Amino acid sequence: MGSCFAVRNADTRLMIKQLHGFLAIWCVLLLTGCLDYGQQTLTYRYDAKSDTLRIFQVYQGIFGEDQPAGLSSKELDQLQSVLVGQRTFFFANWILEYNRDEVSNSLDRLTKPNAQQDAKRDPVIRSRQEAFLKLLLDNIRVENGAFYLDGQGRLCGTQFVSVKQFSKLAAAANVQIQDFLKAEAVRENVSVEEHDLFLKSIEQPQTYIAVEGNQIRLRLPMTRAAFEKTYGPKSGSTKQLDEFKRQGGTFAFADNEMKWSIGKPLDHTTELTLSVSDKPYVSNALSEVKRRTVVREKMDLAAVSKAFIWGTNTMVNPSKP
Repeated sequence: MGSCFAVRNADTRLMIKQLHGFLAIWCVLLLTGCLDYGQQTLTYRYDAKSDTLRIFQVYQGIFGEDQPAGLSSKELDQLQSVLVGQRTFFFANWILEYNRDEVSNSLDRLTKPNAQQDAKRDPVIRSRQEAFLKLLLDNIRVENGAFYLDGQGRLCGTQFVSVKQFSKLAAAANVQIQDFLKAEAVRENVSVEEHDLFLKSIEQPQTYIAVEGNQIRLRLPMTRAAFEKTYGPKSGSTKQLDEFKRQGGTFAFADNEMKWSIGKPLDHTTELTLSVSDKPYVSNALSEVKRRTVVREKMDLAAVSKAFIWGTNTMVNPSKP
């Protein structure tokens, strides 16, 4: 149950692609034909005692956008990659995607000897990147749950994501972001304002990603012009931002930074539902999914979510109806 990640805003795509490319974690997919879905609900709980983040994903109204009847070859490939791999999406292009195969391939490319590339790489930064990718592979697990039909007869899907050593991963990510900003500061065509802002941000170790109770916070140095261009009224992100804020999320520009948070420190769990696609639902993916796995007629999402989030059932066998 993927999303096409066909980023609707070019500046958002560029920013995400640059940051994620440097971290070598997430892949922005730019396919012309791909699976999509109407909404996504994410429920999570951070267990500080075990330092584990558990996320229950629900993709609502899954369909192929390439053709009204059936799925295209690209959509079938994407469906298969999700079913057999560890791949999860966080509100399509609005946040990110985690693809275990992509992380593994990035690690292979990083560790494969290449004299020309190695000469350009800072060995300290390379070592940190390699360690970070290994942390991701060792601590993130994605398992597909059941597909089901909702009250409107739409195809929906579920996933279970567990992130162990979450605080250690966040700390390593903070260092990766500083390495990224160091590279961005000397990038060709970077503005003087951005150059100075990025270098100032990395003068001292920073906590860009922080967790407090069940609240996760992110801040990144950014100019006012870049913030307005990427997230302002003309950016194409207005609908998702409004939904995000109505459900308790914060998103703002202050002190030359983009600041974002989800959840409250004292919350037991946090739930967020955002729109993903504005296109009308069609049932063209249903028969292909049924050929590959079970599609339930109904599902008690609240019970399944609670059991996973609270650790009474760490993973659920997706093959059992």
